Amino acid sequence: MLCAPPTVSDSLLSKLDHGDIVVKPTIDRFAGDRVYFTDGSVEPVDVVIYCTGYKMSFPFLDKASIGADGNHIRLYRRMVSPKLPGLYFIGLVQPIGAVMPIAEIQSEWAADLLQGRTALPPEQQMNREIARYSAAVAKRYGRSAGHAIQVDFLAYLREISRERRSRPARSRRRGAYRTRAPWRRSG
Repeated sequence: MLCAPPTVSDSLLSKLDHGDIVVKPTIDRFAGDRVYFTDGSVEPVDVVIYCTGYKMSFPFLDKASIGADGNHIRLYRRMVSPKLPGLYFIGLVQPIGAVMPIAEIQSEWAADLLQGRTALPPEQQMNREIARYSAAVAKRYGRSAGHAIQVDFLAYLREISRERRSRPARSRRRGAYRTRAPWRRSG
């Protein structure tokens, strides 16, 4: 419990209780129409649906610039690469709950950054936050790539709300990133 995201379903428990769904251990091997499990049990099957999960891939971006490593991507507040502070990843999180309210507040923070109402912290501070987040996720879920983008719904909403208020443009500290829309010319 609490080592993996729960399966949210209003009918799963009922189907388990009635025997419509049976929990089995890890698959050991296949042989013809039989599946052999690690507990020694064997089941005849007609179809196997292999769910591989989600693989993050950004073939149009340089891996070194976004720090992508397998399913791990180094993003400040799960949204901004310290190496590319004008690029925002909206909705690239896996909450226990709805993603749309999270994408909405992320979009609002990106708009604040683009309009200069707030600023990103220095790159070193962003890297420290990324390292803390990665360590917390690894401690909670293990080093599984499947949890690299996991966030707690309410805690993450509060985190982004605080971020939106933390560095107002008028009190921008020395060394803080000033994000500019990448399509605007300097000068």
